Amino acid sequence: MEQTSLGFKRMVRAVIPAFLLAVSVGQIYAFTNFSDQIAAHIGESKSAVQFAFSLGIFFLGMGAAFFGKIVEKNIRLSTIIGTTLFITGLLVTALGVRMKSLALIYLGYGFLVGTGTGIIYISPVKTMMLWFPNAKAIAAAVPIISFGLGSTLSTILYKGFGFGGTGSMFSMRFLGFYDYFGVEASPGKIESVFLAFSVFYLFPMAVAAFLLKKPKIEQMSFAHGLPQCEFTYMGLAKDSYFLRSWLFMFLNISCGLCLIPLAKQMMKDPSVGYSEGLITWIIALSGLMNGGGRFLFAWWSDRLARRVNILLIILSISAGVMAASWWPPLIGVALLVINACYGAGFSVIPGILADHYGMTNISKIHGAVLSAWGVAGLVGNQAAILVSDKMGFGNMGVVTMLIVFYLLNLANAATLRRRAG
Repeated sequence: MEQTSLGFKRMVRAVIPAFLLAVSVGQIYAFTNFSDQIAAHIGESKSAVQFAFSLGIFFLGMGAAFFGKIVEKNIRLSTIIGTTLFITGLLVTALGVRMKSLALIYLGYGFLVGTGTGIIYISPVKTMMLWFPNAKAIAAAVPIISFGLGSTLSTILYKGFGFGGTGSMFSMRFLGFYDYFGVEASPGKIESVFLAFSVFYLFPMAVAAFLLKKPKIEQMSFAHGLPQCEFTYMGLAKDSYFLRSWLFMFLNISCGLCLIPLAKQMMKDPSVGYSEGLITWIIALSGLMNGGGRFLFAWWSDRLARRVNILLIILSISAGVMAASWWPPLIGVALLVINACYGAGFSVIPGILADHYGMTNISKIHGAVLSAWGVAGLVGNQAAILVSDKMGFGNMGVVTMLIVFYLLNLANAATLRRRAG
């Protein structure tokens, strides 16, 4: 009976709210669905509008980094703040579309949605690890995987969903906001889409903010890290283990953001020889590989005697598959594997940090490490464009750069492993 009660509490106080929060703010990764219509309506270039997404990822990292103290102190307050910023950001974005103001779109989607997403992203992670102390990586992976699913949910809400042809016995069609508001005929209706998103996401996020709660008894483990009374961000910035963890995240995310945006362009290269249908399938599968990698490597890390070894496995696979893609037809395989390894970095790092620093300050430390996400969001894609287009090295130049970065990160992770012992 006691185990049943504990299982119920874990679902209601951790798993369900973690899923609802993460799948809601994962909407940020669906911005590419709307950028063309926004650009057409406000009269700005697509790249200028798409920069709102880059700003969103930057402030996601900064929000996670600088709101960790509130998350540690009051999980409900941090969730309410994050939800308020996220929903307000969607409303301000709608206002920016209505007024044809790029500055308001940057404020709404870049600063407010980004910061709110960063706060919400870290809020359930420690809570999940406290409820599931013997499976920290899998516990942390639940909201992180759900975050990835948020883009899929947002895309379905926007574009709709259907299967079966006209007259089929099993046909079904869900009308998305795109068709319901007539965005194709009138791009300005994208304003109504953001208003609809704000209403749709408010309810599950409010419910989750009410439900999410840490267990009453927290079995704290300080390991050889920084206990609560000694924690400062300045002290963390001088900590060698933290700096190497930050570098791991920065390089891994930058590599992913180098390859993923250019994947379609690479696969269309004549030397690769992929059909349009195969390209579509690979891009669709890449999202599943991202989520699957988060789960698989988190599960694997929970079973290793030294969890930090999972970083060596992730980076060795990444470097190997990129080296294999020197033969152009393998670029599609590289995309799928790199997506899995890119996602895995997010799911394994909370457990690694908890093993080293203990649970007391994990939200602050995890949030500070995620500032690497924000910086990589501004650097990764631009590095790929610089090497491929501006420097003229093409796709193979990007592949070579990624191999070098993965090998550098492998050396960095090996240093982490030595320090972990």
